[in-house]
Amino acid sequence: MEAPEASGPSARSVAKLIDGIHTEVVVNIFSDRIFVIITQTGKMGTLLQASSDHGDVDVRVLMGRRDDPLLVVYAQQLVESLRVRTESPILL
Repeated sequence: MEAPEASGPSARSVAKLIDGIHTEVVVNIFSDRIFVIITQTGKMGTLLQASSDHGDVDVRVLMGRRDDPLLVVYAQQLVESLRVRTESPILL
């Protein structure tokens, strides 16, 4: 009997200049969530978890800056743009 073929997360990445700043986006899709990294410094910063439930977007800061409301706004906008494609929680 053969063992089932192991499969890991699928990943995609892209780098673009945004207002003259090198910006990298990496998306890893796991079976139970999506992990998105967006960086202009080559490092990870604040970690957010965002999910939507029937039109409401819930964003929680898991690690990092808790005093920047723009991070929550950006996360909400990203989740709303992805809502058509997934109902999985998103880590940002």
